[in-house]
Amino acid sequence: MELIWQGIVKAIELVFGFDAELWAITWLSLKISGGATLISLLLGVPLGIVLALRRFRGRDVTVALINTGMGLPPVVVGLFVSIFLWRSGPLGFMELIY
Repeated sequence: MELIWQGIVKAIELVFGFDAELWAITWLSLKISGGATLISLLLGVPLGIVLALRRFRGRDVTVALINTGMGLPPVVVGLFVSIFLWRSGPLGFMELIY
């Protein structure tokens, strides 16, 4: 129990001591998540509008795939993304991971 308490105390010291490394990590996390949100907003909203308002061949299959994707647990989606981005994966040549 003492180890947990020491960890909590150290975390509070780092946060309120304005540790430069901690704030750099926090800022990087905010930039990445903000960028991902912006990209998904710029792509998702127009595609959602088209999907909702237009009728086209393959629309039912597209809606089914999107609904299936939304039902997957985040861990499964993360695993698929990781596999695609690994060096031996289909997008490994982009060297986006590791």
